[in-house]
Amino acid sequence: MKLHVLPILVLFPFFSKIKAQELYYAELRPYLDKQSEPFCFGVASGDPLPDGVVIWTKLFSENTDNQDVSWAVATDTAMQHVVQSGILTTDVASAFTVKVDVKNLSPGTTYFYRFKHRDRFSPVGRTKTAPAGDPSLLRFAVVSCADFQSGYYNAFGHIARRNDLDAVVHLGDYIYEYGSWRQGRKRMLKRQYRHHIPDKTCTTLEDYRTRYAQYRTDAQLQEAHRLHPFIVIWDDHEVANNSNVNGTEGNPNGGEAWEQRKAVGRQAYFEWLPIRENPERSIIRQFTYGSLAEMWMLDGRLEGRSPQARGKDDPSLQSPERHMLGSKQTEWLLAGMKNSSARWKIIGNQVIFSPMNDSKVFDRRPSIAMDRWDGYPTERKRIFDFFYQNGLKNIVVITGDVHTSWAFELTGDPYNAAAYDRKTGKGVIGAEFVTPGVTSFNFDEVVPKIIVAEAKRRFKKKKNNPHLRYLDLTRHGYMTLTLTPERAQADWFFIKRKDRVDDRVKNKASRYLPFNGQQVLKK
Repeated sequence: MKLHVLPILVLFPFFSKIKAQELYYAELRPYLDKQSEPFCFGVASGDPLPDGVVIWTKLFSENTDNQDVSWAVATDTAMQHVVQSGILTTDVASAFTVKVDVKNLSPGTTYFYRFKHRDRFSPVGRTKTAPAGDPSLLRFAVVSCADFQSGYYNAFGHIARRNDLDAVVHLGDYIYEYGSWRQGRKRMLKRQYRHHIPDKTCTTLEDYRTRYAQYRTDAQLQEAHRLHPFIVIWDDHEVANNSNVNGTEGNPNGGEAWEQRKAVGRQAYFEWLPIRENPERSIIRQFTYGSLAEMWMLDGRLEGRSPQARGKDDPSLQSPERHMLGSKQTEWLLAGMKNSSARWKIIGNQVIFSPMNDSKVFDRRPSIAMDRWDGYPTERKRIFDFFYQNGLKNIVVITGDVHTSWAFELTGDPYNAAAYDRKTGKGVIGAEFVTPGVTSFNFDEVVPKIIVAEAKRRFKKKKNNPHLRYLDLTRHGYMTLTLTPERAQADWFFIKRKDRVDDRVKNKASRYLPFNGQQVLKK
């Protein structure tokens, strides 16, 4: 008996690798485009600098041997004028991720890139480096909350067709970790257009890898990645709902199991997104777009966030020991903004930063307020106080998370008439613009439209939220942020439908913030 078992034990590591690969791809095989193998998941670029950019692909390979992949960056679509090239070896440990940090490029330049494995070429991607000097115009598409189950990615399809973008900024919830819905509100269950693979909540590395792979089979998402560089941060669903450093809202002290889940969630994210590698797998970083703009991308989930308070009456709510960002990240942000000479200072942020009075809308839902910055008032006050004390203005916060569209005048105490004046702009130091969800459920998918209308009325009531200048609770799509020396403008683009692929999109609203002067949000 031992003689029969021994050879199997000797070969077990080899068979375990094969099995892992088979499990990883088994459920996805029917959805993979065989003609595009081994580049079934497309190509992508990201983290643009004036002299460099990250390019990405991933091999579909059931061969566990190391694989060599060549890459090239050129100034033309035919890939004849190559400016950088090389060969990278990838392996099963990274699930055959190919990520290259291409350097020594020219600022503000459009480049084209592709990969080759054996005799097969990837699609040709298009990317763009950040400008240097004094650019007169920047435009970013801003997206978040793209639940695969909740609909088709028509917003990404529209973004892919645009030729006027410097980058796409993704503010989190790139994937959702949930399994397929089987219970809950009937209105939401009726809007489950696609089912998750694997059909369970993601907790292991294989689960997360498979979920990302499923999302990246979507042709519209692939095309948006192929044609534009992405600047990305995670929110909560890349690991678990309402997460913090220690655990999740329902399990605030997750222990060893949470640390492991958090680690594999980070690993899968860095394998699948075109984000620059770093030893800590941190998403905290800064981008400069010449003299016109500087952008700080924050981690309000896994870096320093304390567990959410239990509600507005929680005695710990005002504690200075409670953090959204943590001391180290906050110091980095404030020092960077103080020392910046950029005309516009942009903060990429997961959850609503502005104070919000929703007491007339969510009387019995304290968890909603406690997950946004309202749940961390002392750290937010410190940030606002720093802005005021150092005379910082022209700040634009861009936010995702809430699946709906908002525009706030950025002010530390909107309910204090001595500190803020809606008519004159007194106390206003910038704006916060919130992008809608690409597909994730919004108000009218949870409650009847008559309740949505009443919620909107209560939110917009001046005595409740005097600094709120725009609100839409029902439409899906994306937002653009356009920067010139004179103004920072948000435009909201809403899709016609999400129950099937459809290319109809309309720009339904705009708000802009003038540079200096009277910082009142205008139409």
